[in-house]
Amino acid sequence: MKGMISMMLLFLILQSCNSKKVFDERHNFEDMKWNRFKNVTFEFDISDTESLYDMTMSLRHHTVFPEPDLQMTLAIYTPSGERRLKDITMVIRNADGTFRASGMGDLWDMDQVVYSGYHFNEKGHYKVEIENRMSKYDTPGVMELGLRVEKVGG
Repeated sequence: MKGMISMMLLFLILQSCNSKKVFDERHNFEDMKWNRFKNVTFEFDISDTESLYDMTMSLRHHTVFPEPDLQMTLAIYTPSGERRLKDITMVIRNADGTFRASGMGDLWDMDQVVYSGYHFNEKGHYKVEIENRMSKYDTPGVMELGLRVEKVGG
């Protein structure tokens, strides 16, 4: 028993040392639809300004998602109040109309790197706000939208 506890503690210590993940959170949408005027916000802290980071958006959608892509604007708010904007298009369907994501049944999951090797130049609290830029009031079939921030390399 004592050996097992020691082994588990060692595993947890090694996992925490090797973890590149800084932030990983998902936002769930009610009724499987994203209202155009309801932005999704994620907040996290950065303490290491020497490292580079990858920022990845994840999407879980239902088969009823009607469009070939999902258009968004990502805004990063720095601790000093600076705002950086980036337009993002997640291509949902291939040219033949099939979904690009991996799925099972009616649920489909996909990831898209939105920044590779991003440099946070300030320590402190960051806010990322994602705006739905689709033309209709509601975008049906959107179940979850997530953001993951990981250190590059190890």
